[in-house]
Amino acid sequence: MRPQSTNAQISPMSIDITSAYQPIVSLDDRAVVGYEALVRTSGDGPSIAPPELLRVAREQRVTTDFDWRCRASALHGAVEAGYPDELALFVNAEPTALDTPPPGDLLPLIAEAARLSITVEITERDLMGDPAGLLRAAEHARNMGWRVAIDDVGADSSSLALIPLLRPDVIKLDMALVQERSTDQTAAIVAAVAAEAERTGALVLAEGIETDTHESCARDMGAVLGQGFFYGAPGPLPDFGDVSHAVGSLELDATVTVRAPVAVTPFGLTHQLGARRHAETTFLEAVENSLLNSAFGTGPSTVVLTTVNVSNRLTPVRAAVLDELAARTALVAVFGSDPALMQHHFRSVPVGENEPLALERSTVIVAPMSSAALIAVECGVTHDGATLYDYRLTYDRDVVLDAATVLLRRIPARLTP
Repeated sequence: MRPQSTNAQISPMSIDITSAYQPIVSLDDRAVVGYEALVRTSGDGPSIAPPELLRVAREQRVTTDFDWRCRASALHGAVEAGYPDELALFVNAEPTALDTPPPGDLLPLIAEAARLSITVEITERDLMGDPAGLLRAAEHARNMGWRVAIDDVGADSSSLALIPLLRPDVIKLDMALVQERSTDQTAAIVAAVAAEAERTGALVLAEGIETDTHESCARDMGAVLGQGFFYGAPGPLPDFGDVSHAVGSLELDATVTVRAPVAVTPFGLTHQLGARRHAETTFLEAVENSLLNSAFGTGPSTVVLTTVNVSNRLTPVRAAVLDELAARTALVAVFGSDPALMQHHFRSVPVGENEPLALERSTVIVAPMSSAALIAVECGVTHDGATLYDYRLTYDRDVVLDAATVLLRRIPARLTP
């Protein structure tokens, strides 16, 4: 066994790495439908676990370069092995690196690997730290012709929250869901994943399968794909010219694409909802209160986004409600021009007073099993001087998700030390 290293000895950009490949199977017949490429250290140097390599890469601010090194290793190994076109190749990627063009010296390898059926696995680590970057990363992956998977769903509430916004082709359940005793939280995760898979055609993959019992549990949870030591440990790719075990291919819904609304504000999406309605501030406040109160019961995977227009500042009571929701949900973000917004627990997103969004007053709530949006814009004043709004209240999930996407694209990355 090679010795472990100390942090001072680790250099992610110079250490020798290679890729090990673990089979992914169809649970119906255990036929291999793909492999996941996993980075491993190699050579005579110290053995370093992948999470430690990534941690040090972040500390040394070389995450993007190291991530491309890992992906290049995965692609090179597959190309060298004559990887079959029909098998899916799952490759892990950091969202920040996905949003960055590849180094020029990797372009020939990427071109050579273009024939492969690549699925990029987005890790669950701090998904809410940069939701705008995450959306861009998914879009970039699809523009490259790659499919998208969300990894370790269930390990963190944010991974479940972003599933409907990222529209993954494959949803990978965290291994704890099949290996540990089921709880109410497990049931909620499985129900939310099943609902999304039914809506979009995404495939559910269960990780960590090591026994017949785990496999049976995975099937009961709705998984159609499996991965774990029960089917094979990570290692070299087989000789594809002499494969003795059953081989299949993924049956993925080709209609799953990146969510790309063309509007620049939520109100720009309301034309498809028919005639607009008119209301004064008092009515809108009552509807907003109802929506926000309902969000308290939707669980920790909920996303709440609200815009504060220039004519209606955030009240202390409303701010307290949003602060409390921020402690209970995956993300609460408030968009507005008031500098006082920075003093709260929710994410504050600045909006210029002359921007179109500054005239809008919207509340968008996305939960695993429900969604709603109140979208309004100033349109004048009443005879007694009250602000009048054009508004639409919608529970159409696609419209709500598009509105959420428009707003999430504006959230800056959270600062890291």
